[in-house]
Amino acid sequence: MASRYRSHLISLRDGREVTLRAIVEADATKIVQAFERLSAESRYYRFMRYKKQLDGRALERGVHPRPGREFAFVATVPAAEGTDIVGAGQYVRAGDGNEKTCEFSITVAEDWRGGGLATRLLASLVRRARRDGYETMEGWVLAQNTPMLAVARKLHFKSEPVSGDAAVLRVQRAL
Repeated sequence: MASRYRSHLISLRDGREVTLRAIVEADATKIVQAFERLSAESRYYRFMRYKKQLDGRALERGVHPRPGREFAFVATVPAAEGTDIVGAGQYVRAGDGNEKTCEFSITVAEDWRGGGLATRLLASLVRRARRDGYETMEGWVLAQNTPMLAVARKLHFKSEPVSGDAAVLRVQRAL
């Protein structure tokens, strides 16, 4: 199913352009490179813990989404060695067993923040998850990650505290 998604050139609010396309297996090396360029704070915000490297199994699952259940986009730009991945977004079926709920995640490179890329990635995930039959999308966001919370609010996600963890908010919206 990933191969059926056409790539799109999108213009961001700050005037820069990226190509948004479905992830493919060959992106694994570029995903690792993009991760290595993230600051420690960005890694913490994305993974909710300090992470020095990507888990190989998680990377393998990420570049092989299961059609109809999972999907991942990458935002790429031309680079000296072909392309660089400057953003990524994915959803997977929620871990609570609810087949109609998916969980999203977004990552944007340091120097690509503030231009609207996270908003475009999340909006694209919402549309794609709806097409895959999901009825609800949710995510867990650190309470101090105000930029991501602002993106979620802009796209009509409601937020609520997570029981037993004041540092994390659950954002959720009906699709």
